[in-house]
Amino acid sequence: MNKTLQDINIQNMNIELVAQMFKNYQSNVLFHLEDFDQRRTFAVTYAPPTPVEDTETTEDICINKLRKHVDQLGDGVFGIRFSEPDGPFTLLTERKHDATYAVNNYPLSALKLNFPVKTIYLSNLTELDRLGHQVDLVSYQGPPSVTGTASQATKVAFKYWFIENGMFRKWYELNSWSRLPRDHPHIVPFDSVVLDPHTGGIVGFTTLYIPGGTLHDTNATTRPFRLQWFRQLLSVVDDLNYRYGMMHQDIAARNLVVDENDNLRIFDFNYSIMIEEHYTPDRDDIKGVIFTLYEIITLDERFREVPHEKQDAEAVLGMKWEKHPDVKLDADVEEFRNVLDSWVRERKAKEFFKPTNTWVRWPWMPEPPTVALPTLDRDGKLTGTQMQAPCAILRRYLVLMGQKYWNWERPASYNLAEAVAEDE
Repeated sequence: MNKTLQDINIQNMNIELVAQMFKNYQSNVLFHLEDFDQRRTFAVTYAPPTPVEDTETTEDICINKLRKHVDQLGDGVFGIRFSEPDGPFTLLTERKHDATYAVNNYPLSALKLNFPVKTIYLSNLTELDRLGHQVDLVSYQGPPSVTGTASQATKVAFKYWFIENGMFRKWYELNSWSRLPRDHPHIVPFDSVVLDPHTGGIVGFTTLYIPGGTLHDTNATTRPFRLQWFRQLLSVVDDLNYRYGMMHQDIAARNLVVDENDNLRIFDFNYSIMIEEHYTPDRDDIKGVIFTLYEIITLDERFREVPHEKQDAEAVLGMKWEKHPDVKLDADVEEFRNVLDSWVRERKAKEFFKPTNTWVRWPWMPEPPTVALPTLDRDGKLTGTQMQAPCAILRRYLVLMGQKYWNWERPASYNLAEAVAEDE
């Protein structure tokens, strides 16, 4: 399976740095490109015969070159070097070309939770599917039963970070979601904190996996949307905003599922914020609810294709909503609108958010832990170590110091079924 453009990400690169590299290396430019599918970092060096001035075109050439060949690059290949976009390339296999970083992960104590939380090691997770960038479907075995028989495997969604980019957002999500009640009927339950087996540091978290797809995956053309589910959405939004002091900020059909008991549940808290600290009307959950119901009924998603500050929910409320002919509802559009309009009026008339002792609060992302980094001589040989607090550490430095690390690399997605079969 060839990679889509979204599967390959430019890592730690900006226009200023590219320009500096042109200046230093004349006709050579180096990119560090991330393959999210295989969780591998590649050093891609483009050395055309004559200097190239168009950095955007050069970037596209490097991405397309890697995308074409990335699934055929075996273990121990750290990058490629080429001179012609459609020409041959050289494999970079020396450790000095390894551009992979290991995130300097935080200890469990950094969460500052005042209650116990379940933990599980990465080594105990079995990958079953890939749900998105740094989101997998995994399973793990629980402890044996009192009779000594093996327990049934638990399927969970695993959200993690293996690179520094985007780590803050998932760290913030871990902090917020873990503080919500596990027994709320309309919130997907938080499951556990996932730890690196070598360092004990936090690498992500798991949540209950609810099969059947989101309301966006299986929209109202295939599964009738129920008024009961919409009322449940309004209820959980009120709870998040008023009982827990949290704004979800990303309410959409793609973040809603229906469980086996026919209850709607919300998930994906990576944009959630503490209302007391970071509230902005541009991402108020009232807007999210309005757009979500409109999109479910009409299948028209154009009103959220602009920046949040330009999204006009009031204009959508003022429109006459025309149900898409393929959409199935268990009540008339007018009934859905009456429930929505009544809720919006009540919300606008209600006293604005007033902190209570039920509001959840969580700490800001702390400074990275202090760890040993190598000191090197001119030839790159290890001369000693010094204590620093970096966000990430080059993997080749860990190898140089003889330290163990978790290898995130894995087979390409088209080999996943075969890899899963081997583990069973």
